[in-house]
Amino acid sequence: MGKVVKGKITKITNFGAFVAVEDGKSGMIHISEVSSAFVKDIRDYLKEGEEVSAVVISEDENGRLALSLKRALPQKKSASAFPPADFYTERKTEDKNFESMMSRFKTVSDEKIGDLKKGYDSKRGKGTKKPKK
Repeated sequence: MGKVVKGKITKITNFGAFVAVEDGKSGMIHISEVSSAFVKDIRDYLKEGEEVSAVVISEDENGRLALSLKRALPQKKSASAFPPADFYTERKTEDKNFESMMSRFKTVSDEKIGDLKKGYDSKRGKGTKKPKK
């Protein structure tokens, strides 16, 4: 498991590609293991006779390998994986006062409830007045 093997694609189906591996074993790359992006048609990514390097995911009792191309590619770290620059900065000491935290919570909560009521009332037609006849 986790070993990188080289092989040649022998057959492509709608669900994956069959690979003849160097040491005489056979394996299959499932369509979900071809790329980290969504793969609608595997033939857009692979061709029969193409040489590939893949990572061994598993091996069954008959010696057939489950292979992955996307795990063989280096993983990029996304910017969202890291916390924002000010994440670890100290907060102001006044924010640690319980009464000020509760007061701020109540203010924000009242504003949110008011916004929700306005939204519901406008959908129900309560906020508009009908002209007098």
